[in-house]
Amino acid sequence: MIELDGPFFIDSETKRTVFFHGINVGGGAKLPVGIPSHSRRGFWVDYDRNVTFVGRPFPLEEADLHFQRLVTYGFNLVRFIITWEAIEHEGPGIYDTDYLDYVIQMLKKCQHYGLQVFIDPHQDTWSRHCGGSGHPGWTLTLAGLNPLNFNTTIAALVQNTYDNPEKYPRMIWNTNYQRLAAATMFTLFFAGKTFAPKCVIDQVNIQDYLQRHFFNAIAQLAMRIQQHELEDSVVLGYDTMNEPGHGYLGFPDLNKLDESDTSFKMGLMPTPFQGMLLGSGLATKVANYEFIWSGPKKKGDILVDPNDGGSNEDDITSAWLTQEQLDDSCIAFGWKRAKSWEKAGCIWELHGVWDKSTQSLVLPHYFATHPTSEKPTHFAQDYWLPFLTTYIQTIRTIHRNAIIFVQPPILDKPPKLPENDPLYQRLVYTPHWYDGLTLVKKKWCSYNIDFINLNRGKYGSGPLRFIRALCLGENAIRKCFIKQLTTIRAEGLEQIGNYPCLLGEIGIPYDMKDGSSSSSTAASKQTPSIWQRLWHWFMSLFLNTATTMTLAYSQLNDINKPDSSQNKAMDASINAVENTLLNYTLWQYVPDNDPVWGDQWNGEDLSIWQQEQQGYDNSTNQGPRTTTAAMGKCDDGDMDKICTESTISTIAGESSPSPPAKDLDKNVLLPDDINKRRLVCLHRPHPRLTAGTPTGITFNSPTSKHHAYYRYEFQPSTKVSTAITEIFVPKNGFPLPSTILPSDTTPSTQVVVSRGQWKIHRNQQDYWLLHWWWTEQEAMNTTMVLELKGSKFVV
Repeated sequence: MIELDGPFFIDSETKRTVFFHGINVGGGAKLPVGIPSHSRRGFWVDYDRNVTFVGRPFPLEEADLHFQRLVTYGFNLVRFIITWEAIEHEGPGIYDTDYLDYVIQMLKKCQHYGLQVFIDPHQDTWSRHCGGSGHPGWTLTLAGLNPLNFNTTIAALVQNTYDNPEKYPRMIWNTNYQRLAAATMFTLFFAGKTFAPKCVIDQVNIQDYLQRHFFNAIAQLAMRIQQHELEDSVVLGYDTMNEPGHGYLGFPDLNKLDESDTSFKMGLMPTPFQGMLLGSGLATKVANYEFIWSGPKKKGDILVDPNDGGSNEDDITSAWLTQEQLDDSCIAFGWKRAKSWEKAGCIWELHGVWDKSTQSLVLPHYFATHPTSEKPTHFAQDYWLPFLTTYIQTIRTIHRNAIIFVQPPILDKPPKLPENDPLYQRLVYTPHWYDGLTLVKKKWCSYNIDFINLNRGKYGSGPLRFIRALCLGENAIRKCFIKQLTTIRAEGLEQIGNYPCLLGEIGIPYDMKDGSSSSSTAASKQTPSIWQRLWHWFMSLFLNTATTMTLAYSQLNDINKPDSSQNKAMDASINAVENTLLNYTLWQYVPDNDPVWGDQWNGEDLSIWQQEQQGYDNSTNQGPRTTTAAMGKCDDGDMDKICTESTISTIAGESSPSPPAKDLDKNVLLPDDINKRRLVCLHRPHPRLTAGTPTGITFNSPTSKHHAYYRYEFQPSTKVSTAITEIFVPKNGFPLPSTILPSDTTPSTQVVVSRGQWKIHRNQQDYWLLHWWWTEQEAMNTTMVLELKGSKFVV
């Protein structure tokens, strides 16, 4: 069981500090079997009631292979992705027990490999049918929406129904949060009783109907986890809903777009009112945006007509179901609308927000204040927080000690949680953070923006705020990332409470411009254009020439070299995490990542894994070989003596362990044998268990000129029951120390400790575990320091 002590996770048995170095498993779980986001086939057939998620993110029979891979990378935590749709896709109250059984078996595999887990009820822009993922298709039908017409009416931009899926704009899916379909659904889910009181189904408001089914679906899984005795030991707790949307809540003027710095705009961007017009099949002019260095920029206005000039009222293309379609859906699902909501059509027209006959906006500030109290609307405090309260109560009724991984609305400063409330205990602040510029542009640039602090107003107002937030050069960018995560960490302590902060998502796009998304493309042969050279010359006026040229040409290099764009981007992000002593789960592991379609979801390509295309025979491959505590250094005064398993049976009060369940099967394929994405910076040591309080982490990725380097500092504690600190050390960059290698010419790692003694506790094919211990007298009033000096990068 994991305890919480201020900003740190604590192992309940030994009282040592636990650092979580985790991975999201995985984005494939957002999609049902056989329906990637770029395929029209199978999309919205019979309300998508008959889909299955059994085998997503990968089949159970392959689980050993995948979890073994993750162990070799040093991951010790899994953010396990599920969706409401996967559990309850067939209809309200109908649960997919086959899927629930599959999840339980997957969690047991995690247990076998020593991986701890927290459950993530994932969604993006409400559902797959709104261009994202997460919630069942029947929820849209419940609200009277028709997903087949979302693209035409710009109610959502959905790759499945996009005219040319290959040209689906990068990252445009995120704009669906602001479009009619998702904005309507989030508004109904969080505040239907307040802003859509006429939407009553089976005698309850749609808000209560949706939330009740969401809570019950997650409870179905929680009960099975309890029944199989997986809580606490394997499943630490539950994330709240992934990246919840505001909907229209708090929107100041429905006739204008959100002008805040966090508002992402790309392509055709209707205002909320324009979205309502288009959703009802009415033509209107819409702003068109592109994304530049400082963010979204308006290019002009474009007339959008969902019906191409047609005016037949009986055959109009609308984002809403026709009356006949609506009546059929009520029969199909067995629900009944109240008399106040019998008519098909726009919910917001029904509530008087706008008038279809005059095509005019009647209540432009409808969502800005409470309809009766007229108090300003604050989404997080007024609507998300009550949702969080009920969610915690639902989970803790089943899993009493569950840690709740609190994820407020994305990019916003979190709301202040109640203090001294017993319900709000055992919490972890779990925000997401990405290098947004690189994510959207799919390019590692020689500049960046301090986005979080810009959004918090720390650079003032007016156009010059973007210049003040601008960072030029790689060193400045790395410092900028640290600054942003420092702000995020401080906000968590201030608003959520004195609890740990774990980044639930952080990662990079691998399909960067002018470069390869894998090691197979000889991108390094490309020649910079004249415009690239002019830009490089301009940047050299501000930056060191060598730095400029390194940044300029890095994207042309092989992905697996230290100076590739992908390696630099990932290293800068993880460096910021380590510098701020945050725990994290990388986004993400997708074993069926495709060279053409990436993660097979909306054009994203963030998986740390891409399979080599040539065939491999698992049955004949002799993969990693394991020796447990077979070699190391002893504590008998002879620090150069080679230890065998029999000579290190008891060190510092530690018993010699039996081979753990997570030791690798000897038929598993080495990750670096078949993974096209072997980023150098992902092979970094990290402290798994610390006999004290961490104070600093430094990692320098190896290059052809510089050795890999790692430094870890902490203050020792007298509270621990065993004074052993355990460090995971990858052999890629940090081969075994020279004292236990057969030849002095073999590359080796130099281990330096400020106090105490160390040994190799476990030696595996791809990594080794270092144990470091000391006497209480040695550790008195001192900072403990470990340094690892590894090898250079070899081409």
